Amino acid sequence: MGAIELEVMAGIDSFTFDPDKTWAYSEPDTEKQFTPYIYGLVNIAFRHNISEILNVSVNFERDNVLQNSINALFGAKTDYFNVKFGPFIGFTDDFSIPDAGIIGNLEMSIPGIVSLSISGSSTLGSQYDFTSTNYRETAGIKLGFWIQNAIPSFSANIKYISRQIDESVVIEDTLFRYYFTLELFTKNYGISGFINLGYQTYKRLYRKDGLEYCDELSSWLAGIGVSWQIIRPLCLKAGFEIPLLISATEPMTVTQEPLLSSKIYAGVVYTIK
Repeated sequence: MGAIELEVMAGIDSFTFDPDKTWAYSEPDTEKQFTPYIYGLVNIAFRHNISEILNVSVNFERDNVLQNSINALFGAKTDYFNVKFGPFIGFTDDFSIPDAGIIGNLEMSIPGIVSLSISGSSTLGSQYDFTSTNYRETAGIKLGFWIQNAIPSFSANIKYISRQIDESVVIEDTLFRYYFTLELFTKNYGISGFINLGYQTYKRLYRKDGLEYCDELSSWLAGIGVSWQIIRPLCLKAGFEIPLLISATEPMTVTQEPLLSSKIYAGVVYTIK
């Protein structure tokens, strides 16, 4: 109760379509070889437990699909339910008029046995002048189990964004991920971590002058992450994820160079009680 936590993370994710590219690999008379784009990741989160039940958090996140977003979540937690809900503002890298919407998460659990989490967000009012014509949406579900010092879980989520580039071009990015995660904890050494395995599909749709072109990448994925509480208020975090057996929908092609399409990140968490 009363704890304040600040988390700062940064990294790169190269399993990314060039966000500024307005031509598709599937268009006639264009390059067919997919070129990874190095996209900078940032996550800054401020969390405060107001009481044993109430909490609040403010988060800024930059990722390779949704680009930039800020949200404020107000939560209430009991032994069996954890509800978080609030507004968000999203904006693209050109910092044009932002889009705005709501974001939320509901977690139901039987302590020490099982938990089920459902999350989502959606832009509202994109048809009005006070927000942009861009539209973003997320959804996710996670089922986890407690087994002594480990939590295995199964997750599925989607990220979607539609960006109006100009009057004749709309770009839609969609990322699907399905994966298994095993979280591991130690009691005496201040170290915890996770490994994950899964499958992802990353699709980009171009709508241009009444025509549609679609580029699609798929891959299996493997990742690992670790957290180390070196001293009581300070925790170091780092992680790495690599796509395996990358494939592309024709006519786009892709080379098997997983290290060039990997994700890596690191940061710190500082807690004040």
